[in-house]
Amino acid sequence: QDEEILLLSDRKCNTLLFHRNTRKWNTAELSVPDRVMLVKAELNFATAMLRLPTTPTFDETRQQPLAFLTQAQEDLRGCMPTEASSHQPSRKLRQWLLKLETAKATETKGCLEASAILHIFQMLHDLQCAALREQCT
Repeated sequence: QDEEILLLSDRKCNTLLFHRNTRKWNTAELSVPDRVMLVKAELNFATAMLRLPTTPTFDETRQQPLAFLTQAQEDLRGCMPTEASSHQPSRKLRQWLLKLETAKATETKGCLEASAILHIFQMLHDLQCAALREQCT
């Protein structure tokens, strides 16, 4: 069903950024600093998509998720150790971050919006995993 939504004409994506089989690694496999970098990128992407101009009916609907995700961003900033800013991402994460940046530069607004919405639950799982630190399995 997710793929069907992405196949709608204005939502068609050339990059399967969040497709189930695109990330061949599990968040728990990443180091704690990598998990934080991953969640930071995911939150930045999701909040940017939710802030885009939209219809009046969706404008009201998006306020609560946007507030939650913005608070998660602020909380993440508060718990990031200072050495995390100099952390070099692993090869796995670096490839995914590059793919995210490429998609943001080349995909349609509709594709990016649909991808962000469909990816919310994976992002929440990644956020939980980052918060659990070494206990994430």
